Amino acid sequence: MKKLALKDILCLVLVILLVAAVVTLSVLLARQKKISKQAPTYYDQKCAAFTLENANFSQGQIVFIGDSITDGYRLSDFYADLPLAVYNRGIGGDVTSGVYNRLKTSLYDLAPSKIVLLIGINDINSGRTNDEIIANYTSILDEIKKNLPAADVTCLSVLPMHDKVAAWGIDLEKATAQIKDLNGKIKTLAEGTSYRYIDLFSLVSDGKDRLVEGYTYDGLHLNADGYAIWTAAVKPYLQ
Repeated sequence: MKKLALKDILCLVLVILLVAAVVTLSVLLARQKKISKQAPTYYDQKCAAFTLENANFSQGQIVFIGDSITDGYRLSDFYADLPLAVYNRGIGGDVTSGVYNRLKTSLYDLAPSKIVLLIGINDINSGRTNDEIIANYTSILDEIKKNLPAADVTCLSVLPMHDKVAAWGIDLEKATAQIKDLNGKIKTLAEGTSYRYIDLFSLVSDGKDRLVEGYTYDGLHLNADGYAIWTAAVKPYLQ
């Protein structure tokens, strides 16, 4: 059997090393791709759905925008008799910065004539200060004023919570004090921007700054009776 020359051996070794390097690189790239290709969040999914819906929705209508409390609001059950269509742009878990970041998809592309905004409770429950929340809220209203100057905007107070949420580790006394302080700031901000402010907090509280148990199913989110209170307070301004 003919012996391989030294140069042939070296070439073979180089080929083997090259193949090994290519395989290793392919494995690393595939692993990195798998890591980076994470499933879209609920926020991302909703924003993508809004983009698709916008192509078939009419401009100049009514938009409700906010977090899960808006997301769970079956608007067609309460506002079907209005002359304008009512669109839901609520996203469960959303915060003030999230609303700000999706204003184009949620509002501007629809150019609504009326907007109803409820946001802030998730900011509070995730540890943001009222100064941080109001800074974001101010940015939201400033952008709406700039991009939709003719829109009629209703800013709603953040709602109270029921004692049930204590099971989630929420310090209800501290959170309630922050909610009340934030609502005062939202009222001042909204009215200073020539927008409407509606105090839903008082309408759904039990007189002890707690959400009426009959208006909620978990201590935070509203049930049909709770949404009926919301509807009665807002609907006259949407006629």
